[in-house]
Amino acid sequence: MPSAIQSTRTGGTAVMTMRAFAVEHFGDAARVHDLPVPETTGAYVIRVRHAGVNPIDYKNLDHLTRTSQYPYVVGFDFAGVVERVPAGERDFAVGDRICGLARSHGSYAEYTAVAPRVKIEPLARIPEGVTDEQAAALPMPGTIALGSLELLGVTTGQRVVVFGAAGGVGGYAVQIARSRGAHVIAVVRDGEVDEARRLGAEEIYDSNAVDVITAVHGAHPDGVDAVFDLVNGPDAIHRDAEILKSGGRVVSTIYAADIEWFAGRHIAAHNIASSATTDTASRSANPSSSPQALSQLLRMLAEQTITARIGLVAELEEAGQVLNTLRHGGIRGKAIIQI
Repeated sequence: MPSAIQSTRTGGTAVMTMRAFAVEHFGDAARVHDLPVPETTGAYVIRVRHAGVNPIDYKNLDHLTRTSQYPYVVGFDFAGVVERVPAGERDFAVGDRICGLARSHGSYAEYTAVAPRVKIEPLARIPEGVTDEQAAALPMPGTIALGSLELLGVTTGQRVVVFGAAGGVGGYAVQIARSRGAHVIAVVRDGEVDEARRLGAEEIYDSNAVDVITAVHGAHPDGVDAVFDLVNGPDAIHRDAEILKSGGRVVSTIYAADIEWFAGRHIAAHNIASSATTDTASRSANPSSSPQALSQLLRMLAEQTITARIGLVAELEEAGQVLNTLRHGGIRGKAIIQI
């Protein structure tokens, strides 16, 4: 899609502007604005082609405060083309197709900027055979899935339960675990059973139809090795201990696991953070928030070891509607904003 970059003048100085889906001032609704193109000498400037939509995008909008930085450009995941390279950097060149996480400048915009070698903002070159849409669907959910499986120590022959297996993060987790030779037990909701089967899960439980813990315990009375829980809150997640063997592991992505409570039952628990740093002692850094891990996931996409499930591609002007639909569970697969 052709760029709509424009030049305006402020105080006699030309300012390059771009379209961006953003909140300009506290209390405003997010909408498409004309904003200045990021001007920074210490970062890669990327012309965004596609932005990936994640639940954290609307959750962050819900929690903006007066002290948040404005204008606030929505989104993190992106795929695009390098437009400007910071002095002395050689990892990427102008014209390279790359994808990554733009935490500082946002991704629902014609341009974004990412500083080199910032762990919470990994960048990686998009390989041949991977489309921009696929690459934009990968960074945050893919690295969270990979990092969680690393914390769980999932390897060949292990039995791992994935709650929320048909979602964005859960879907990648099922595929990566299967690629490692694990036996994957998927927990989904009504209507997602076939999707979990396509992803490669060997056992599938519909949480609307059965008591999952009772069913899994009946099928595996000696316990499973690991539970990746994207769904259960602080009370419900305690029941995961009923299906885990002594020495097993559990990871929560919604900070629901009481680490000391699980430790008292000889289970290692982690609350994984989506970034590389933690804000409390109970949250584990994502070991896969790195360019190397993102490159690994892109290779898996290129080799078709994993797939990116694109459910919707929308224009930038439709971003608000897309976020509202996602909020209410109305999108199957990954939503992508085409810039």
